[in-house]
Amino acid sequence: MAKQYTLLRKIGTVPVTAGGFATIDLPRDHDYNTIGMRLSGNAQVTTNCTAVRAEAPVQWVPRVQLIAEGKNMLHNSPFWATVLGMFRRKSIQNGGRAILAPTAATVATYPVEALGFIDFNVTDTVRPKDAAFRSYGLSLLQLQFQFGQPIDIFVPGAGVVVFSGIPTVEVWAANCVEDRNADGTYAGTPPLFLKKTTFQELAIVNANSSQEIRLPAGNLLRSVLIRTEGAVTAGEPSITNLNNLILQNSNDVRLNLTGPQIRQKNNGDYGQITAGYYVGDLVAKGGEGNNTLSDLWDVGGASEPKAILDVNAFAAGKAQAIIEEYIQSA
Repeated sequence: MAKQYTLLRKIGTVPVTAGGFATIDLPRDHDYNTIGMRLSGNAQVTTNCTAVRAEAPVQWVPRVQLIAEGKNMLHNSPFWATVLGMFRRKSIQNGGRAILAPTAATVATYPVEALGFIDFNVTDTVRPKDAAFRSYGLSLLQLQFQFGQPIDIFVPGAGVVVFSGIPTVEVWAANCVEDRNADGTYAGTPPLFLKKTTFQELAIVNANSSQEIRLPAGNLLRSVLIRTEGAVTAGEPSITNLNNLILQNSNDVRLNLTGPQIRQKNNGDYGQITAGYYVGDLVAKGGEGNNTLSDLWDVGGASEPKAILDVNAFAAGKAQAIIEEYIQSA
């Protein structure tokens, strides 16, 4: 019987530069179960701001991407999706810290922290390793970050904020190490799926009972996480703007629930999740270890899958979608 074990290791640390970018090369030797990211630093308020932003300090990283071979996008999302949007991890629901936000918006220096995960393992299924990412044989595997401005974690008003010192993003990985045959092939069962996470965003200015978001076609879909923002303060998640969500492919309707009903299902499946987040998950059945990827939504062939939103009008409004897609191994 082939042996396997988990390897936990540090990958590297990149500095956060205001308005800048950073890239870190990842090892290409074993399967990836999880990539962990820890954002930490100090925000120095030199002139009072109006308030601390909801979700702070994730705004310091507006985008994180995982790219293989310089062209294949495996993960593309704002940082909030890897921190507060990790709805299948029980840390937030059980009181674990995902963020350390500034405690006020007045003149002082505040330590901040945000803990993010890119999971390939399907943590809530009977066989989590079915979607572990096999990196062996790749020429290039990179994690890329886009950075915001120091003041982005506050509602600014007339405020002024600078970095105190140099914030950083630390990166680590949980890999699955398996025995190899004499010819270099793996002795164990290979992953059955490649997991991809993509991001879409659109402006919501007027009320619309049938606002469409086109979803990727050709593979298998598990979930669409909708985040609505706007209302009182631009950029903040809002729980009052999504009335209904439909996931539909022609006549194949897989989900048709109101906003409150989705929140109820999410609470039953995962526990409390962040306000303003709505997870249309087609696999979750209310517990860990009892879900299977046989429930994935097949949108191959002549497909035109879409999410249809019934939304209210709200100032400076946006709807954002995090889409979890699976590609079956040949």
